Amino acid sequence: MFSIADFWDLMDRGGPVMWVIFVVAWVAFVMLIERMIRINIWKHKAQQDHEQLLLQTEFGGESLSNNSSSPIALIVCKLTWEEVNHRDDLVEQLNIQFADIMSKLEGTLPTIAIIGSLLPMLGLLGTVTGMIEVFEVIALKGTGEPQEMAHGISQALLTTASGLVIAIPVIFAHHLLVRQLRHVLTVTEQSMHVIMTKKIDHDNA
Repeated sequence: MFSIADFWDLMDRGGPVMWVIFVVAWVAFVMLIERMIRINIWKHKAQQDHEQLLLQTEFGGESLSNNSSSPIALIVCKLTWEEVNHRDDLVEQLNIQFADIMSKLEGTLPTIAIIGSLLPMLGLLGTVTGMIEVFEVIALKGTGEPQEMAHGISQALLTTASGLVIAIPVIFAHHLLVRQLRHVLTVTEQSMHVIMTKKIDHDNA
């Protein structure tokens, strides 16, 4: 079983770059958990609000802002209804608010993607520093110090493997979260269309 002593031994053999990979990995996983929770909440509430809008017999989109924190409710909450005189005004305001909320919905996803691409590079950096250590030993003591050479080789291999092993789940999880976010955005756009349709029907009634 992997113990604390094994962890410290692994980090010691990996060198300074191993600690950088460890810290970056924790940052990535914290961001992933935070986005996972938020996107799942938005997904559930967006579907609820969309179904509520479909069931309404007359326009009442403003009421969503009072009891929900779904993306469509946040958009509706920011609309200036007194400035909406016809369909084009509503479409313009909805598009502006939708673009504004996009960055909030994405949150740290772009940062997670960057971290996922950086982790293999950090592993490669560890490989380079490990091989530099090996060549320094060879230059100073020749090939007669296999233990010191093994330390550099071990550092090179460990950091490379660690960077790849951590990057794979980070990139995969990021891909899954992006797909879920696209679903949230699709439902939000459908809700915007429902609001526009009901608003027009309400005004023409």
